[in-house]
Amino acid sequence: MDCREFRRNHVAFVDDLLPGLDLVRMQRHVIECERCAHHDTLVRRALLVVRNIPEIEPSPDFSERLQARIQSLKNEAPIADRGFLRTHPGAFVALTTGVVAAGLLAFAVTQRSSATPRDLVMPPVVASLPTIESDPFSSSIAPSAMVATASTGIGVWPAVLAAEQAPLHFAAGELRLVNYTGR
Repeated sequence: MDCREFRRNHVAFVDDLLPGLDLVRMQRHVIECERCAHHDTLVRRALLVVRNIPEIEPSPDFSERLQARIQSLKNEAPIADRGFLRTHPGAFVALTTGVVAAGLLAFAVTQRSSATPRDLVMPPVVASLPTIESDPFSSSIAPSAMVATASTGIGVWPAVLAAEQAPLHFAAGELRLVNYTGR
């Protein structure tokens, strides 16, 4: 049992509503997991406190006083008639500010969307050919641009690995200057 399942079934565990097998699994998890044991202890202590609270007994004339208070509130003006904005000038200022801000936001959005779209202009890219040694087998590491293909089932090998194992056909790559216009 994991902690998620324990917490999901904890209410039934505390109320003793689980079947025997699940009850044993929950008890075993409480013994094994310190975090869930702490949670179980907190819940059980809280329930113990709530169950032991003494019953509240109102005074004998409580009901009469409550009814009188409710009657006095009914006789007052309803909340809608009191004029909330008239009694609280700050609320009127806040409402006015909100309406003006919403109007400005709507105006800004409509102005931005009506502008003509611009073409995407990117800076030019400059590329140069890498320098390749005259004898590629003189160094122990081949340049990264040098790639060999071999007919052994593996498509691409580094030149260093293929040099002594298969006949080589080196591919030469050319770099071109390109410009992206955005269309």
